[in-house]
Amino acid sequence: MDPLEALSFNHQPPPAMKSNRHGTSRILSQTEYQQLLGALAPKFRVLLKLCCVSGFRISEALSLRKCDLVADTIIVRKSETKGKIGTREVPIPPELVMELLALDGDGIYFFTGREYAKPMTRQNADYALRTACKKLGIEGTSWHSTRRYFINTLHHASVPMKVIQKVVGHRHLASTSRYIDVSEDQVRTAVSVLWQAV
Repeated sequence: MDPLEALSFNHQPPPAMKSNRHGTSRILSQTEYQQLLGALAPKFRVLLKLCCVSGFRISEALSLRKCDLVADTIIVRKSETKGKIGTREVPIPPELVMELLALDGDGIYFFTGREYAKPMTRQNADYALRTACKKLGIEGTSWHSTRRYFINTLHHASVPMKVIQKVVGHRHLASTSRYIDVSEDQVRTAVSVLWQAV
């Protein structure tokens, strides 16, 4: 079973907003996610799954060392986070643990570059995703789309915002709330709760 099946919700992504690597990346739909899994090479497929079920920034995912995986939890070191706020622990599904452990490479990183002593570069990961998206006709997507997918999916599954904030490592709740997309259907559903009272 794919780890994202448990997180999926019926969300229609907004129109593509990212253009020429500028702007806000849009949220992946479940269909696009499945298509990308089929189009990406195995190492990038694992990277996509990891980012979607953990909310990691691409730089955090690429900097993960094999020693950062403890049982079914990944330790994201304070030094590897964007705001250097603090170390955080993020549990991942057992199936993904097995896929991470099965990745080729003798280096210290899960996602190694050409040199096993160094992690894969962000440019390499970006190129792989852009190439797959172009082949599939998916526009407005970047690795940050996986983070937006993670935050939106948890929010729409009624996970408290403070919990989401802690998992993704935001200092302020306002930073987390900027990731939340609200559809017209959700507005209608929310407002219709009071219709019976009038």
